[in-house]
Amino acid sequence: MAVRVETSEPKRLEWSEGGASRFAFWLSMVSGAPLMIWWLGWYPGLMSSDSIAQLTEVESGEITNTIPAVHTIAVASITAVWDSPAAVTLLQVVALTLVVATISSRLTRLGVPWPLTVLAAVGFTLLPSVGSAAIALEVGVARGLVALWLLAEMLEMVGRGYSYFDSMLRSVRLGVAIGLAWLLHHGGIIVVLVFASALLWRHRRRPQRLYRAALALVGTFVMVQGVIYAIVGVDRAVTPLGVAYAPEVAAVFHHAPQRLDEPDWVRMAEVADLAVWEGAYRCGHGDSLVTNPEFDATPIRSEPGEYRGLAVRAFFASPGTVMGHRLCAAGHFLVPGQPLGERFETYTYNVPLNDLGVARASKWEGGFNLTKAMLVRTDQRSRLWLFWRPAVLMWPALGALVVLAVRRRRRYMWPGLVVAAYLALGVLTTRLPAFREVFAVYAVAWFSLLLWWPALVRERRWSQDRYRSAS
Repeated sequence: MAVRVETSEPKRLEWSEGGASRFAFWLSMVSGAPLMIWWLGWYPGLMSSDSIAQLTEVESGEITNTIPAVHTIAVASITAVWDSPAAVTLLQVVALTLVVATISSRLTRLGVPWPLTVLAAVGFTLLPSVGSAAIALEVGVARGLVALWLLAEMLEMVGRGYSYFDSMLRSVRLGVAIGLAWLLHHGGIIVVLVFASALLWRHRRRPQRLYRAALALVGTFVMVQGVIYAIVGVDRAVTPLGVAYAPEVAAVFHHAPQRLDEPDWVRMAEVADLAVWEGAYRCGHGDSLVTNPEFDATPIRSEPGEYRGLAVRAFFASPGTVMGHRLCAAGHFLVPGQPLGERFETYTYNVPLNDLGVARASKWEGGFNLTKAMLVRTDQRSRLWLFWRPAVLMWPALGALVVLAVRRRRRYMWPGLVVAAYLALGVLTTRLPAFREVFAVYAVAWFSLLLWWPALVRERRWSQDRYRSAS
């Protein structure tokens, strides 16, 4: 006689290969339509002085590493096929559409209803901040695309668990993505360290699972920095640390001058009058000191080691002051509202004057007028918190991770690793309150808000029929 025994077990939101996720992917491709309106209206794209500097390097063939050279080389490769900045911005539109649709699909696989994931995808590209970023020739846009790629990988890691690393393709994808995050920012090693620490801790009992991803990461970095840079002849010089961390020295001089010795004051006076170090310092805008006309970086470039040592001594003399300065400098990441008297850079409406013949040549004036009206309405101090600054998205996204941790659904916290990595990168390195600095955090936080679904929705219970023979 067969006896049917019913048991009830908690059912996790499973990694499903079903049709709903494919449907979400293809429906989310509609998110590319708003981006195309931006591209046609602002053809060939939004440019800044940095964009023109990159295009000038591409034109001359003399590529420097002031802006990460990997991005300039990518721009040169793309424009070699179609000699226009529009080629780069169009590729960004296509890449952003694909990665957004992929994230929508993977969230659906994890059990988030497809209407929510599709709405999040389309709503994301309808934002004027995102539309303008998609067509901006900026290295910050590439960083944002890589951050979203990493988010897509973390979502798949949630679904597959340990088996994620069973596939060589998935391992290589993850390693290459982390490698690109390293290459696209001079402080990108921070992202590498955050991911490496978390993954090694999670797989501490079988770290050999990670070897293929590690090889892909190292291989990507070596191939670009060691081989491609050598072939192209990249000038590898970057901003000296003495210049980059001059605001930290100024912070200590401003708040705790007694912590610095007289020889340090002498070194500072060689660069600028001490009154300039005091008066030009603004924690919320790190460039205010180093762009001051009276700040002469020549001594720093002549003796980089001495001024690097000055920055180190300033940190150890008053670490609290330096960390306070960093938190203040990263206010555009952490604080929703726009402080009075401070500025937050969005994107330049007009292409800067240049000798390259690059100028706006709209392919659709209606699209230009529509999107410009959106920019003008949202690019106001009272509305920056809602449309441009990431804190309004980031803190709720981090709140979802806290709830997941409390409810012991920790496997859903892997996407938070991307938020944590890019937030750490921003807090420790950011100099300029600008959207291109925060785009990666903004984009990842937007989709991480959907983690509230597994955080709050009660996991369904299911009955699994088991049969056993009984006499």
